[in-house]
Amino acid sequence: MWTELTPMQQQTLQPLASNWNTISEAQKRKWLEISKNYHSLPPEGQATMHSRMNEWVALSPQQRAQARLNFAKTKELSRQLTPEEKKAKWQTYQALSPEEKQKLAAKATTRPVGAALAVKPVSPQKLAAVPPHGTKPEPKPAPKIAPVATTQHPAGDVAPETAATTPPQH
Repeated sequence: MWTELTPMQQQTLQPLASNWNTISEAQKRKWLEISKNYHSLPPEGQATMHSRMNEWVALSPQQRAQARLNFAKTKELSRQLTPEEKKAKWQTYQALSPEEKQKLAAKATTRPVGAALAVKPVSPQKLAAVPPHGTKPEPKPAPKIAPVATTQHPAGDVAPETAATTPPQH
């Protein structure tokens, strides 16, 4: 709850106040961790942090999920480069004209259209129980089929409706 935060945390996380009670516990912990150094930042840094929080709040759940995916992908790619390589690539990118940047962005891989992004995890109560590995469910017994009744005529012949499936008895 927003009211459970300290006044200092409330000041730091003010842009998130209207959404705070709907944010997951894991996200709240992340925001609290991110905001720990807020008061040690210069005023410009504090303004930047609040500005980014405001931008985050303005995103739709799908846009937030996409931003998380983009961040994870960027982080993974950045692990493959040395700091010098990262700096060189960034400087090369910054030197591009706006038209060249647009062309580069157009060539970037796009996410599949209509792909569903997970907004929040499903409650464990809504998930089906999975049997432990190695155990097989007991097979259901085959249904019993009742035998077809035949009618006998006084002469001992089988009635015509079942004559095609039952041989005559003599």
